[in-house]
Amino acid sequence: MCMGALSILETSVIAQETDLLTQEQLRVKKTTKWAAVLPGSGQIINKKSWKVPIVLGGLATSGWFILENTKQMNLFLEHWGYETDDDTTTNSTLTDNDGDPYTISDLQNGAYVYRRNRDLSYLAFLGVYLLQIVDANVDSHMKFFDASEDLSWKVLPPKLSPNNHHTPWQVGLSLRINNK
Repeated sequence: MCMGALSILETSVIAQETDLLTQEQLRVKKTTKWAAVLPGSGQIINKKSWKVPIVLGGLATSGWFILENTKQMNLFLEHWGYETDDDTTTNSTLTDNDGDPYTISDLQNGAYVYRRNRDLSYLAFLGVYLLQIVDANVDSHMKFFDASEDLSWKVLPPKLSPNNHHTPWQVGLSLRINNK
């Protein structure tokens, strides 16, 4: 009984929304929602499928960097803990490219560097995600933009005013935009 009333209420809200919004606005809203829920779907709805691999590649790349930097940060933190604990039987076995063991300060700096890189990777992931939503929204808006040949503009010199016929020198620029 309660579900039926909720369904009727939801249907009436959707009907009111479609009455208030134009078809263009509904399309933009739908495209933006889909882009937010499923990355790349807004580009598919806008028939810009060539952008989907770029979106998914950006998200996958930043996701891989998040995982790799987190793994390296945890490794450096673990070995830093081995060096700074009171147990003499635990020593760090982590070495650099030359085979030399890392010092305590190297382990600490490494952990901080990988933490910073991980955080930047999170920001890159968020940036790609938000950018694809904005791109889908803008593309959806541009579907309805009038780009016909009737749009024009002219740059003209300023006209001499009838009261100023004694001064032939005038500096200025006039811009006229004609729209249909």
